[in-house]
Amino acid sequence: MMKSSELVLIVETVEEGVKFYTEKLGFDIVDLQESSENGRHLIFARLHKGKCSIILRAPLIEELAAFSFIKRCVNRCTGIYVEMKKGLEKYYQRCIKKGVKVVGELKKSEFGNMEFSIRDPFGATLIFAEPLAKDSHQSFDVFGITVDKNALKSKNSAYIKATSDQLISTLKEFGILRRASKKFAKSKLKELSKALK
Repeated sequence: MMKSSELVLIVETVEEGVKFYTEKLGFDIVDLQESSENGRHLIFARLHKGKCSIILRAPLIEELAAFSFIKRCVNRCTGIYVEMKKGLEKYYQRCIKKGVKVVGELKKSEFGNMEFSIRDPFGATLIFAEPLAKDSHQSFDVFGITVDKNALKSKNSAYIKATSDQLISTLKEFGILRRASKKFAKSKLKELSKALK
C-alpha cells in the first residue's frame, strides 16, 4: 500500500525554482540540500503551501542526457493541479501583480471549478482551482450518465447498483479494466453521496 506521494520537478537551477515558488507563489521552504561539487549550489528543495508540496531537484548524472532533451521542449507536458479551499481570485491577482506568466485566465471550467493556470520558469503548468458552490439541479452528469441526486441521497441500493454498472460499462469503452472501473465507480458514487449531505 502506498503511503504518500510528492511531485518532483527536475529543474535546471534549484535556486531559481526556490526563488520563483517562494517569492511569486508564496510557498514556504521545508528542506534544502546543497552540493559543493562544481561550486556551491542547491541540489534539492522541498516546498509547501498549505497541503500542496513540491520537490525541486537538480538532475542526476545519469539523467543529464534525457534532461538536456526535455529542457529544449517549450512545454514539458508537466502539469500540477492545485485545489484551493478559498481565495482563488485574490491569489490570481497576486500572481498578476508579481509578474507570473498566466497562461489560462481566471474562468469557470467544465469541471465545476473556477480556475486559472500559470507557467513556471521551467515550463511546468500549474492549474489553481476552487470548487464552485453546489448547484440546485436535481440531477447531474457523470461520464454521460444522468445521476439523480435524490435517489443517490436516499441511498437507494438498486439505483446505486444500476448507476455503478453503467459507469463500469462506460469506463470499459475506454479500455479500462473491470477491477479499476469498479473501484472508481464505487468511490465516485460515494464521493458524490458525501458531497450531497
